[in-house]
Order: sequence, then structure tokens, then C-alpha cells
Amino acid sequence: MATALEVLRDRLAEDSMEMTYDNMDGTFTIRLVLDSIGDAEEGVIVTEISEVPVEEPDSKYGYFHIMSVLANEIAEDGMAGTLVRLNEINMETLLGSYAVIPDAGALVHKYVLRIAKDKPEDTAEDLYQALVDVVAIVNGDYDRVVAAIAE
Repeated sequence: MATALEVLRDRLAEDSMEMTYDNMDGTFTIRLVLDSIGDAEEGVIVTEISEVPVEEPDSKYGYFHIMSVLANEIAEDGMAGTLVRLNEINMETLLGSYAVIPDAGALVHKYVLRIAKDKPEDTAEDLYQALVDVVAIVNGDYDRVVAAIAE
């Protein structure tokens, strides 16, 4: 029986979404490169969807994360100001939150959801809808978030 992420991968392929997927570290990950992001439609984000490995006594539910990288190479000298501006944006964004991964210098959006995974087709549909919502939110916030780095 296919897992929810395998069903989602097939659904995205049917939608002609360009993606990669792997299971190299034991965690199945779908990776999408999405372009035409932001008001000028010139932005590009890399979005990953994977199950978060946690020990859950009730295996009926799973945690899944959708993480998008909006920018790389954030200068360390502007990090404090960037974090303050991201905090202001986080107070207004509907789903997930923006953060900086200091070691990578990457600005990301992360959203984690807990959903039933006993029916892979239903779980895949829930993940697909969450992905659509998250991409719409990141697209709408993109210009403000990227500007937070430059200020």
C-alpha cells in the first residue's frame, strides 16, 4: 500500500509539477521548485514536504512539515534586524512562521500539521490542500519577507 507522501507525489505529477523525491535518510521527502513568486512574479522558492519522525503512541496520526526556502546567504551583520522584521510579519501571517536558519543563512517558512494518516488517499489530499494554502501565503508575503532582509 502506498504511503500518503507517495500518493501526494503521484497527484503532483498528474498536475505536471516538477519535483524530486527521495528516501535517502529514511524520511521520504518531496521537493518542489516553484517560480513566479511575489508581486513581480520573479521570486523562486524551494518547498519540501515530509513526515516528521516522532514517537507517537497513537500511530493513527502523523506530523508533516511543509518548509519553503525563500532566500539564502543572509548576511550575519544584518541578522538582528531581519529577525525583528520577521517577527512582525509572523504576527500577521495566517499559517506557519518565517525564520532564519543561522548555520545555513537561509530564510524559511515552516508549517507543521498533525493529521490522521490511516487512509493515505485522504491524508494526501489534506497535504495537497495545505500545500496550496502555504504556497499562496508565502506568495502573498514574499515581497515583504525578502524586503526584511534588505532593510
